[in-house]
Amino acid sequence: MKRLLLSVALVASGFLALASDLWAHGGQFRGPGGSVPPSLREPTDPTPPPPPPPSGGPPTTPPPTTTPGSGPPPPANNPPPVTPPPTTPELGTPTGGKKSPLSFESWIFWYENNKEDLERLKDAIYTRITSENPLGQLGGSREAGGQASGATQATATKVDTHIIPALKWAMNPDNAGHQDVESAAYIALAKITKDPLDIELLQKGMALDEGKRDQITQESAALALGLLRRAEASKQFSATELDKVRAFLFDVVENDKYATGTRSFAAMSLGLLGDQPSGSGEYANDTEAARKATTARLFDLCTQKHTEDNIPVALLLGLGLQSKSSVTEDMQSKLAEATLKGKLGSAEVSDIVRSYAALQLGRIGGPAAIAPLKTALTARTVDKQTQRSVAIALGLLGRLVPVENRLELAKVLKDGMEKNGDPSVRNFGLISMAYLVNKDIEEGRTDVLEQAKVGEYLLAQAKDGNFMQRPFGAIALSLIGRKLGDTNQIKLYEEFKQAALVALREGLESQKLDKRSRAGFATSLGIIGDIYSRKKLVAIVSDDKEDRELRGYAAIGLGLIRQGNEEVKKALRDAMAERSSEEMRQQVATALGLLQDPGAVEELLKALKDAESQNLKGQIVLALAKIGDARAVEPMVNLLKDKKEGDLTRALACAGLGVVGDLESMPSLSRISKDINYRASIYYVNEVLSIL
Repeated sequence: MKRLLLSVALVASGFLALASDLWAHGGQFRGPGGSVPPSLREPTDPTPPPPPPPSGGPPTTPPPTTTPGSGPPPPANNPPPVTPPPTTPELGTPTGGKKSPLSFESWIFWYENNKEDLERLKDAIYTRITSENPLGQLGGSREAGGQASGATQATATKVDTHIIPALKWAMNPDNAGHQDVESAAYIALAKITKDPLDIELLQKGMALDEGKRDQITQESAALALGLLRRAEASKQFSATELDKVRAFLFDVVENDKYATGTRSFAAMSLGLLGDQPSGSGEYANDTEAARKATTARLFDLCTQKHTEDNIPVALLLGLGLQSKSSVTEDMQSKLAEATLKGKLGSAEVSDIVRSYAALQLGRIGGPAAIAPLKTALTARTVDKQTQRSVAIALGLLGRLVPVENRLELAKVLKDGMEKNGDPSVRNFGLISMAYLVNKDIEEGRTDVLEQAKVGEYLLAQAKDGNFMQRPFGAIALSLIGRKLGDTNQIKLYEEFKQAALVALREGLESQKLDKRSRAGFATSLGIIGDIYSRKKLVAIVSDDKEDRELRGYAAIGLGLIRQGNEEVKKALRDAMAERSSEEMRQQVATALGLLQDPGAVEELLKALKDAESQNLKGQIVLALAKIGDARAVEPMVNLLKDKKEGDLTRALACAGLGVVGDLESMPSLSRISKDINYRASIYYVNEVLSIL
């Protein structure tokens, strides 16, 4: 059951034929998740397994009759059929001005899965200059989003008066008229509710007896309970309320009357709540003991024998999001054994489960994890998917260990990347190197950059690497430059940043690079915040004969720089007015949102009113949702309630209301998508990665 909308990858590759396959849960196919088209997979990639049978759970309720324009619903338990993947394109540099082949090696997949942390669109939109004094504005005095007098006030008011009533209306099957609309409402409500009474309403979506919901709605309700997570302490539900939710979720995971998807989503929700208040009942005076009890129960479930991979993978993801202090040395040792030998506790595990065990070792491990990860990176007995997860895990682990271990990790990565040779290992390894340097920057050290020669290595990859590695090298450079900011006092870092800027600017203008790779450099210039590249990026956005994918990411680059003068905004508004590419328009809308340009909303609302195709309406709704302006609320509510519209457009409007109303600066689901091995494809993780 595919989620809603298209990805950058699909549009860029001409997969518009899939535009009608807009299904379930209020999501979007956003590149690295969802049902990746088989033609994007290499022959060495396993075909993603179909969703498993419902594990003895209730039969799926037949979907309601579709309304005009909605398209046929998917089969209850199987994804759309796939065709065999083509042969792997030759890995040489593209010639003849063609774009590089769009495979899993493309930087686009990494960016689309990690962009929330880079764009922080909500922060940009819901933060405004507070001082009326021009000197105060120059000083950058800002008011935090969400304050009563801040830029969120109008939207926050409409959350209570318009959005929540509309979502509760859509949670009624009689009103929703379609499982996609109903299921999207559960997820949207969870993101924005402040009322503990709504927790019980969400739990009712998983009823197994009288009043039971169909499988899609049950899955959404299970995930919605994890989306009760709030980053700010003042907005969090109480430990007592959340511990009751955890107990409920554990009961779902352990109950084989529920379908596999519902149990998998419940396990991931336990992970999403991993940083939330805990400690009630017998643990009322011991928060740490409560957290340890949750982690122990999750790990015990991980080590049990499972008949298929979705549930153990979801449990491992949940485990990796728990407090590191609640993880024992024995747990880490068993994760290491799973990575090296494919055995977790007494259970033999598949390569997919093995790869997720390796990834979690990076999230919650310690110095003792370095040795097994080092061995796994190059061992012939370890499969490629696990080695790709190891390349990611080594970078994540670097944030948790002392500097001497971090230096060792950098050397392990460099050596292992060269010996391994797998393109994804190299790509993920380049990003991990940036993470190691950034941890050094936090501590005011230069060991990784200087002693491990990581700076030289990254510059060389961005300038002279294989066409697949160059954009990843560029992103790595930009992540370090972003961390350094503009006020670094260490000469070595200042020199490195200047060299990085030169490499990124040259990459953007290089005619030897294909368009897709240049788009990676355009995005990287935005990440690093290079104001001196605005003119070139504006020229690309303004050139209607230029490749639209390059133009779209050049727009994102301008938005990420976050200093939009009138020339920049005019170029973006003009691009928004074009009808040549819906995906490009969405990227331009995101850029205008990052630059806090209210003019984009008027343009989009007008386009929504004039749009005729369901796909175009869906793209516009998503762009409006991302910008998050209060003026978009009523048109979305009207779209949701208009049963003359296609069910899938209504479902997306419902999901869009959740995006608008969610004032979390980072969407909670990004805790799952960030730094995940999207090459290790498995059905229900793909589903979660596609949800708005």
